[in-house]
This record gives sequence, C-alpha cells and structure tokens, in this order.
Amino acid sequence: MIIRKIFFVLFSITLFSLLLYSEDTNWVIRIKDGQGNVKKIMTAQDCMSEISNLMIFRGAPAEAAELLLTNDFQLWQFASQLIEQELVYMKAAEEGYDKDEDVLALISKERDNQLSQLYMQEKVADDFAVVTDAEKRKFFNDNKARIQASVGKAVTYEQVAMDIETTILQERMRNEYDKIIAAAQTNYNLKYSVTSDPCITIDDKTVPLSEFNDMFNESIKQAGANIPAALRIQARDGMFKAFVAREIMLYEAKKTGFYDTPQAKAIENFLTRSAVTANYVDKTIRSTIPKPTEEEINLAYEQYGKMYNIDSLPYADAQKALETMVIEAKTQQKYQILVTDLRYRYSIEKNLDLLLKK
Repeated sequence: MIIRKIFFVLFSITLFSLLLYSEDTNWVIRIKDGQGNVKKIMTAQDCMSEISNLMIFRGAPAEAAELLLTNDFQLWQFASQLIEQELVYMKAAEEGYDKDEDVLALISKERDNQLSQLYMQEKVADDFAVVTDAEKRKFFNDNKARIQASVGKAVTYEQVAMDIETTILQERMRNEYDKIIAAAQTNYNLKYSVTSDPCITIDDKTVPLSEFNDMFNESIKQAGANIPAALRIQARDGMFKAFVAREIMLYEAKKTGFYDTPQAKAIENFLTRSAVTANYVDKTIRSTIPKPTEEEINLAYEQYGKMYNIDSLPYADAQKALETMVIEAKTQQKYQILVTDLRYRYSIEKNLDLLLKK
C-alpha cells in the first residue's frame, strides 16, 4: 500500500513536471498582460501557419519560407511584425472594431477568394504553373507573325518570353475552368448566364448578377482605359467563365468541409487580424491626420519627387500623391507610438529557437 502511494506521488510529480515543462517550452510567442495573465500563446504550428499564409498572400515561392527559417534576423523581423499586429488587433478587438459589419463582409469575401484558389490548386497538377523553355519557344515560332505584327518585326524570343509564359498559363487556366464547369454540370444542377439574374445556380445556391457586374465594372475601372465594345464583351465573357468556376469551387469547398480544415481556419484568422487591424489604424489614426500644408507637400516633393517620378505626373495627380505620402508618413509615426505603448503595457516573451532550422 505504501509502495503504491509512493508510486502515485512520484507519477503525479512526474506528470506535473511534464505538463509544466510543456507549457513553458511549447510556445514561440507568449503575451501576458500587466497582471501576468496570458492573453495570447503562439505555438510553433501557429507560427508556421502564419509564415505559410504570408508566403501565399505575397505570392512568394516555397524557398522564401525556408530562407526565413534559416535566417536569425529575418525570423526576428517576422516575429516582431507578428507581435505588433497581434497587439494592435487585441486593442482593436477590445474597442469593438472586430464587430464592424463592413470589415466582416470584407473578410468573408477575401476568405472566399483565397480558399477557392487554394481548393482549385489541389485539383490541378503539381507542375501546372511550370512552363518549359521548349513550350515557350514553340509558341513563339507558331505565332511569330502575330507577335511581329503586335510588337515589331525585329522582336526576339528573349524580349517576349515572359509575356508568352503568361499567355500559356492563362490558356491553361481557361482549360481548367472548362473542366471544372463540365464536371459541375454532371455532379450538380448547374445553370449560368451572364445576362440572367441570378447569374449562377448550383443546386440550392444562387449568385446574383449584380455580384459579377460589380466585380467586372471594378476591373474595367482599374484598367483605366477606354476599351472598345467588342473587346469589352470578350473580356466580360472570359471573366464570367472564371467567376462561374470560382463559385463552383466555393460550393465544393464548403460541401466537402474544406472550410473547416486547419489550413482554412488559419487563413481566416490571418485575414481577420489583418483586416481588423487595418480598419482600426484607418479609423483611429489615418482619419485623424489633418490635410497636409503646402510646406509639408513641398518638403515631400524635395525628398521623394524624383525617386518616385512624381515630377513626371500632371500637377493635380502629383499633389494628390504627395498628400498621400505625407499622411502615410504621419500615420506610421503615430502607429509606432501606439505599438510602443502596447509593448510597455504587455509582457512579451519569444522562443524563436523552436522555429530556426540549423
């Protein structure tokens, strides 16, 4: 009986020690408030998800993540930025900015965009985005007359190789859209038309035509050019096919539970923190910056005019660009003051060795 008690006590101490050791070491970033209460813990898995999301949204190659994990300084920079954003997010959430309906709608829209793309990537071949030199040269030779008519007779392969690669990838993507739509017509009750409302019906899901029209009109506006009617219709039809494929991917992603996967949740958390933080900075800092004075604008021109070719812009555009520069500079100054204050308010601990790859 005594031996059992001794064993139980020893077992309990060992178990407690393991739990304590795990709690003390199984985190990369830990944030506590002034009373010592833990407000946020980021594990190695959390940080790896953040790194993965960062690479996805920046369009960076996988090698960039590997470089970050083997470079002490870059990893320290990443951790500092992550901590700063988390602190501001906590502040914004305390003041209710995470309940802003416009921000929630923006998060939902961006989440759908990102997850539909990721879900689609799982369905295409691993080498989908790989275009060989042989493929590009064949395209150049097969379409040489058309390329010369567009660019000039003296055009060389090297001058248009990157444009050719983009064209090939766009054609592949159009083919994938056709495959996705064809499969959906077999698997679901699918109806779609760029002139009807709703413009897409997938089983019991409907998509209003206004949603596509808003997206298309915004794309035309961003193009900043007068597009001939025939090309406008061609662009609309091409974009609508991509829109239909995206909605199908969204429907499938939700239907198959992809939205509930750890990867999807990590992306949603990343987008939420980014959007709420940006909204907080915009509402509490940027909007409070007064209109720049003429002296401030002239000073900005002296410092950045030639660097950013502002002196080549029409006067009104140059003034607007300079005003934006002054406002953003002041916003960053106030933002850093806010971050410094929050860093003093909280206790921040880092254990980056758990991420570093030697």
